[in-house]
Amino acid sequence: MADPTGDPATRDRPGTPTWVKVLGIAALVLALLVAVLMLVSGGQHGPGMHAPSGGAGGQTPPSSGPANAGRVGEPASATDAARTVAVTTLDTMVFEPGTIEVAAGEVVTFVVTSNGQAAHEFTLGDAAMHQERAAAMAHDLPNSITLQPGETKELTWRFGDAATLEYGCHEAGHYEAGMRGRITVG
Repeated sequence: MADPTGDPATRDRPGTPTWVKVLGIAALVLALLVAVLMLVSGGQHGPGMHAPSGGAGGQTPPSSGPANAGRVGEPASATDAARTVAVTTLDTMVFEPGTIEVAAGEVVTFVVTSNGQAAHEFTLGDAAMHQERAAAMAHDLPNSITLQPGETKELTWRFGDAATLEYGCHEAGHYEAGMRGRITVG
């Protein structure tokens, strides 16, 4: 009802058009639906959902450039390995062992076993590479192996110069949950 005094603060105002209200409610419902679906999915990702990082086949290993070649290392043949290191991935978001020491230039074969119910990764690199990898979720690079539950795979690596490196798991949320270990190259 209109205010007979003509006070603008209490006078009837034209209402918002119905279509604007419906559109606003629909946008809110859609946003809530997306949020619920993200929570229900648990952050899972599947094939084809990884952002490529460039290079042949869409991905470039972190050791392929001259800046990283001496520091991180490169893939090597298992026949050149001086020793084998057994690594276990656990669903508690840890690797066993949590630290590994290698000599500069040493070739090591990592025999990695996934114990538990989740898929895991074993990826070698420096801290900067792991931060990039976490953002891109790029898998299947020469410095990385992906394991399904109960699976065992090998990765042979020739280490570069003295450095502190990491191995980590970049399945969704694992690295962020602390699933990483340290390699001291001396």
